Amino acid sequence: MGQFSIDCPPLPVHNTTTIFDLRPNDIKVMMAVGDSITTGFGLLGVVNETRGKSFSMGGDPGAVALPNFFKYFNPALIGYSTGTYPAEVCYGSNCPAVRYYPIQDANNAAKSGSMVFDMVSSQVNYLIRQINKSPNMDVQLDWKVLTIMIGANDLCASCTFNLTYLSADDYENNLFGTLERLRTSLPRTFVNLVPSYNISQAYDLSLKTPRCGDVTRPLFIQCDCLFAPENGAIRAIIDDRMAQFSARAVNVAKYYQRKAYDNFAVVVQPFAINTRLADLPTRFVSHLDCFHPSKPGQEAMAVALWNSMLTPAAKKKTTINMDDVPMCPTADTLIYTY
Repeated sequence: MGQFSIDCPPLPVHNTTTIFDLRPNDIKVMMAVGDSITTGFGLLGVVNETRGKSFSMGGDPGAVALPNFFKYFNPALIGYSTGTYPAEVCYGSNCPAVRYYPIQDANNAAKSGSMVFDMVSSQVNYLIRQINKSPNMDVQLDWKVLTIMIGANDLCASCTFNLTYLSADDYENNLFGTLERLRTSLPRTFVNLVPSYNISQAYDLSLKTPRCGDVTRPLFIQCDCLFAPENGAIRAIIDDRMAQFSARAVNVAKYYQRKAYDNFAVVVQPFAINTRLADLPTRFVSHLDCFHPSKPGQEAMAVALWNSMLTPAAKKKTTINMDDVPMCPTADTLIYTY
């Protein structure tokens, strides 16, 4: 796609008081929690975070990103990130010490290298502070979209530390704790839970593509233990762990569906669950490491996320198609909570 492009009729003014009747032009504020995919790490092929083109939070002019889709229908949208700067990578206990740059980051609380257990201490607390000090929004009344995509670094740690680092129970408990902190602090929030594609498939891609096979992976963040040919058993276990994480995300979302809060919803957007990296065009991954999504990869994820939000659960796609285009909502189109 390469440049923001959506040619849809404008939507009539719509103001809802319940999340069950939420429409695209009701959204005022963008937010995100996550790891290096959400920071836009490496998407231009260099060791930068290009947050302004992040699939879920990029607001650079012309960026094919979720905020620009929403901004098309509500020009008053705020909270998206812009620009690029050198990457800062954190791990575990040192994540709270990694700086934010609020003018560019805005409400993009993601940190490269972040893991599930540090979401509250290193990201959610920043996000809540950022929201509460914003002069352009009403925390109680403005509708917000929050996207969470995290877990790949936990699987890298599991791989490196003999698969003992994070259990599915740990993942679910941390995810639930994060969401409860958000629910009690940020009403009128629609949460996208985005499970990752299987990270071990970067190995399959490296076998298929000479460019990726030649890339060295010395960094912990890049899961170097997955790329040894003899580590097939480890890759299978990591795939199983990723499937468990995805299943636990569904469990958490079902809990909030049962609660049926009128101002807070959690929905799994499953477009990456059955995506196989080796089946996608190689332009999906960054030239930097053949691991993180490239600019075209981020754009495809943005379209997949937008379309998934506007599709009921039974019809949501579970794979990424780089030829998909953004759906045009109508006056009757919901942001689906089911």
